[in-house]
Amino acid sequence: MEHKLRVCVDYTPVANVRTGLGRYAEQLGRHLLEREDVVTQFYAATTAPERLPSYARRRMRTRWHWSTRRWRLSVALAHLAGRSFDRHFPHTDLVHCTEHLLLPLKEMPGVLTVHDVVYLHHPEWHLPLNRWFLRLAMPHFVRDARAIIAVSEFTKQDVVNLLGVDPAKVHVIYEGVDPRFRPIHSPALLSELRAHYRLQAPFILYVGAIEPRKNLPLLLRAFAALCREPDFRHQRVIAGGKGWLYDQVFATANALGLDERVIFTGHVPEQDLPTLYAAADIFAFPAFFEGFGLPPLEAMACGTPVVSSNAASLPEVVGKAGLLVSPQDEGGWVEALRRLSSDADLHRQLSAEGIAQARRFNWDDTARRTVEVYRRAMAGARRNS
Repeated sequence: MEHKLRVCVDYTPVANVRTGLGRYAEQLGRHLLEREDVVTQFYAATTAPERLPSYARRRMRTRWHWSTRRWRLSVALAHLAGRSFDRHFPHTDLVHCTEHLLLPLKEMPGVLTVHDVVYLHHPEWHLPLNRWFLRLAMPHFVRDARAIIAVSEFTKQDVVNLLGVDPAKVHVIYEGVDPRFRPIHSPALLSELRAHYRLQAPFILYVGAIEPRKNLPLLLRAFAALCREPDFRHQRVIAGGKGWLYDQVFATANALGLDERVIFTGHVPEQDLPTLYAAADIFAFPAFFEGFGLPPLEAMACGTPVVSSNAASLPEVVGKAGLLVSPQDEGGWVEALRRLSSDADLHRQLSAEGIAQARRFNWDDTARRTVEVYRRAMAGARRNS
């Protein structure tokens, strides 16, 4: 039997409440802990330990009490100077960096997960300092990583074509959907959630950060067009915290006079999300760009029919189980939302197909395949030593 791997997983995005990246690191870490072939430790660079789950705090290996800016700059400078962080990880075989930052390591392999390279496609969607950091540092990170995990085929092609990485070094491992995301039919639970967030049925839901690449102004304009139709009774619910460059979203809602029909919930706690998805009549996700796209997958698992952008990785996630529309086609979004809100047969069909599609993605499989990448990386390290 192969020896147990001693792996340290970066939990920084969990502690910093980074929506998609945090969900990835947290779920992967949980499922690695359940495996008998891995000893899993955690580290977090820039935050107080109480923000971490209790199981991660108990297995905390090392931590830096620095700001995000100082932490990122220190890591980038260490790469440029050829310095190593190995001494911070004694009795560790491998470090898995789960967001777009790879620690400089020499004696042990580092595995890097790349979620997307949107900063190369659309630099205007990033704040200047973040754009500068990624452009400077990512070429060093992907070069020095022993192996790279891409969360979709789309992201792998970007890593290969835009960052010049050998395709053999990049392994596509999809994210999963937690079993707690499932259809919920309890009238009491659904009513309680609607009352808590002051929602009215039926409603069209979006979940995610409010930032430029999510394309929310188009969704608001399509919704406003439907609101002018006498038989359309839906509310529009946007659930998620403010990311960056979000002013246009609120300005669009105000200019369209949607104050009474659009609810901005702000950040929704994890425990409320399954019921929120299940309470929605339709889930709409018009993003220009996604490295994977976890919210549509979670919505499908809850039995909520999905209308999604057909851009980037989203067709890989949604497949044929939802309506796919160009993120540029405002009229197409109006038509798709109209069809799904008025056609009960289509609604039932996509609900059933979405549940079946979501079953193809599970975190146990993600963890298993990730451990396979760890072992390949370890084998490569031994050959090169």
